[in-house]
Amino acid sequence: MSEPTKLVKATGAMGLATLGSRVLGLVREIVFAAFLGQTLVASAFFFAFTIPNLFRRLLGEGALTAAFVPVLSETLSKEGAEPARRVTNVVASALFVVCCGLCALAILVVLLLRLALPSDATLQRLHLPSGEELRLILSLTQWMMPYMVFVCMAALAMAVLNTRGRFFVPAISPVLLNVAMIGSVFVLRPFFGADLEHQVYALVAGVLFGGLLQWVYQMPTLAREGFRFQWNFQPRDPVVKRVAELMFPTVLGVAVFQINVVTSGALAFFVGDYVRAALNYADRLMELPMGIFGVSVATYALPTLSALYAQEKMDDFKQSLSDALRLLWFLTIPAAVGLMVLAEPIIRLLFERGKFDAVATGHAAFALLFLAPSLICYSTVNVLARAFYAMQDTKTPMKIGVMSMIVNVFLAAVLMWWLKEGGLALANTLSSAMNALALMTALRRRIGGFGGRELFASATRTLFATAIMAGACWAAWRWLGSQRASGFWGSCVQALAPVGVGVAVYGMVASLMRAPELKDVLRGLRKGPRTEPRDGR
Repeated sequence: MSEPTKLVKATGAMGLATLGSRVLGLVREIVFAAFLGQTLVASAFFFAFTIPNLFRRLLGEGALTAAFVPVLSETLSKEGAEPARRVTNVVASALFVVCCGLCALAILVVLLLRLALPSDATLQRLHLPSGEELRLILSLTQWMMPYMVFVCMAALAMAVLNTRGRFFVPAISPVLLNVAMIGSVFVLRPFFGADLEHQVYALVAGVLFGGLLQWVYQMPTLAREGFRFQWNFQPRDPVVKRVAELMFPTVLGVAVFQINVVTSGALAFFVGDYVRAALNYADRLMELPMGIFGVSVATYALPTLSALYAQEKMDDFKQSLSDALRLLWFLTIPAAVGLMVLAEPIIRLLFERGKFDAVATGHAAFALLFLAPSLICYSTVNVLARAFYAMQDTKTPMKIGVMSMIVNVFLAAVLMWWLKEGGLALANTLSSAMNALALMTALRRRIGGFGGRELFASATRTLFATAIMAGACWAAWRWLGSQRASGFWGSCVQALAPVGVGVAVYGMVASLMRAPELKDVLRGLRKGPRTEPRDGR
């Protein structure tokens, strides 16, 4: 079986699992939109949720995965399963201690901040939210911090399973978080009071329960793979030191990205109460194709590239990287352009009900127009960064990430006064594009060319097919809009029919151009997504 077909099969397995998670994530946002709207409570919750997410990415899915997967892959390749199990338990024990310590420290800091809040008059002079509003943000943050412990341990389990060739089970675990958060709105909300400021704590309970489920759910699959977590806390162990050395630059790099997120969220409050919520809804729509395509390809790439680098197969390393990028662009470029063209009808269909009105639709659609291109950039960054991580180089992505953060903060501070939510989204897109270009340049200097002509030809074909697709989507939307269909079913037709037209046109044009990426996708889909590990592992 060719490597592109293997890539499509593995990506298909993760894509199917992620599709379920992201669809439920959209359902969650639809429920949240009706429940919270674009109120200050909504912005407070979304901003507070970024804090435990910051630590999750620092110690879980970002830095730990980048540092741990190459080390575990190398141990499996050179020493076997038993040493790999020991490495896993030593790292898991250290991670649990660190996460619990950081959780306790963060809760203490938040409590001190709540006690040290200045008067409302002082806050008003500084153009900041009122003391009551800030206390809500800090209180929500405090109660959600234990989520960081649960989800970091779940991320470690995911890394182990990915290294063993298991992609489907860990990819579907976020479904549990979405189910818990949706359920909290319908089941727990009545127990938390009558007003929105108290009912929002039902979502906090859903976050905590969902994070715990994500961790526990993966344990049976880990056990079948021969991995059982056993306490083995040895902070001076050479493996812990090696993982820590690799993690440190990545922590800084991921911290830079998350500081961007937090900074953009904080700047949004200076522009308007609704802006943070509008950005959140736009971001949720972008994350659907990001998870199905971008994250799936990047998740497959890290253990694959790590194993090839450990075996010193650099030609295969370059070819696998090129295959991943070609497939990634073939899928994400039309998805990003489709979101830009159809932002308004899609957001209206998904969110416009309850407290989410037509004005809110306009704000979220405007943000999505500028944010959607970052889908391509972030997905490319994810794959290129994992190529460096596979070579156990975590410093280069960190340095480039720092530059991108500076660019993003500067652009956000300038553009938000002109374009408001659109300016914050545009700053995000431009800084992520710079990040992708800088990583590609650095990687070419490190390993030489990796299919530059193939990549250029593939990107040209994809852009041509996407341009025709965009015209067809826009024409279909405008024609359907002229029919003056109203109500829920009218919104369904105006949003979904142009999507169907776009998919058909894009596939037809790609087929006429004999795009090899389309052939790889169809071949991989015919063989079915691979949910079991290769070579009988």
